[in-house]
Amino acid sequence: MTKIKALSAAVAAVLMSSSALAVEFHGYARAGMSTSDDGGEQTCYGDGGTGHLAGRLADECDTYVEMSFQQELYNQGGKKFRIEVMPVFTSENDFQGNSAQWNSSHSDPAHDDRVEGWRGGDWSMRQAYIAAEGVVGFAPEATLWAGKRFYQRKDIHIMDWYYLNNSGYGVGLENISLGAGKLSVAWTNMDQHVMDGADDKDNANRYINIVQSNKLDVRYAGIPLWEGASLELAAIYGWADLTDYQDDAGYDDEDGYFLTAEISHGLMGGFNKIVVQYGKDSMGDSAWDNHGGESSLSTPWWGGSKETSYRIIDWGVINLSEKIELGYSFMYAKSETFDSTQPEDEPTRVSVVFRPMYKWDDVMKTTLEVGYTKEDIVWSGESEDLSKIVVAQEWSAGPSFWSRPTIRLYAGAYFGDVAENRDDDGNLRIGAQMEAWW
Repeated sequence: MTKIKALSAAVAAVLMSSSALAVEFHGYARAGMSTSDDGGEQTCYGDGGTGHLAGRLADECDTYVEMSFQQELYNQGGKKFRIEVMPVFTSENDFQGNSAQWNSSHSDPAHDDRVEGWRGGDWSMRQAYIAAEGVVGFAPEATLWAGKRFYQRKDIHIMDWYYLNNSGYGVGLENISLGAGKLSVAWTNMDQHVMDGADDKDNANRYINIVQSNKLDVRYAGIPLWEGASLELAAIYGWADLTDYQDDAGYDDEDGYFLTAEISHGLMGGFNKIVVQYGKDSMGDSAWDNHGGESSLSTPWWGGSKETSYRIIDWGVINLSEKIELGYSFMYAKSETFDSTQPEDEPTRVSVVFRPMYKWDDVMKTTLEVGYTKEDIVWSGESEDLSKIVVAQEWSAGPSFWSRPTIRLYAGAYFGDVAENRDDDGNLRIGAQMEAWW
């Protein structure tokens, strides 16, 4: 409870300050309830980390809230400074309460203030950075930033799938005018754990397996193509920063890179995006997993880690008529593992999701989501598929596909190998969920 009270007090102090009117409050939230005809909570096949390869509607078993507070701190002579902080709360839907006390049956007083998932949830600080405009002489139009932030993320909303997400701690200069487009350059890093068992050899050296991975991120956006279309190019180069001990221990520090080309264009009153990506070596999983570009492996975590991967995506939202909008996504990925002795060393992944919606009036709509995914499993050599169909009645703050907040009542079912493995094949699930962004 201590952490939650402290956070609430800090937020209240900001909002009650003399400059409270300058504070911008943005955020995102989702929460809901569900059950199934097999009893108990519905089974979920994805989350914010892994995405939802058959679509996210009726497949979210969590409560998730982002609260972004932004304030301009300085504005003189064309020079501006602003700060953004974003605390985030997350928990599983079937866990309630707000107690932060460690269970008395445990004997670790160091964790007395720990927030346990089964007691309430977890808080984290997802963003805390400062951005300055007009402070760089050779590029006054550019923004200089440093801290921890979501950095120019790209996602497919109906899958909660971030195909480009190099977020975290870093520093950068973005939106530099260069020719027909805008150039952005950033240096980010993250700590990663190397799985070689050294932790068990000497507890005093339990941190020697933490390797700092650095990434140089270069993007060039807004390259004009045909009317209403533009191209963006992104390249991320990753390398490890080993300590002397790690060098002496013979740790691998292989470099790698991740390349993305994205074409955006108008289509049928909406938009379409075509994405081609390629990852290699220490960033070989980037064109395979969700949050592409997030990690840079200094050494393979396991034999099935990806040495190379490529991915092709086509997604968008279009108008089929005055009353019907359609969100859709097609994705194909193929990779090659570091260990060629795996049962499947060149796995493929396919995902197709459609979400049409019919607008009854300005606030009520009926939404259908159908999805299919199939993937080769590295450790078994088998392929597993998953499909779903869900229908939802929604009441939203506006008629658009993107109108939020929304309250939805849904019913549906999952089918296929993955559902069979979880004794959920064909089980009816019903639930209610709210989703909002502001």
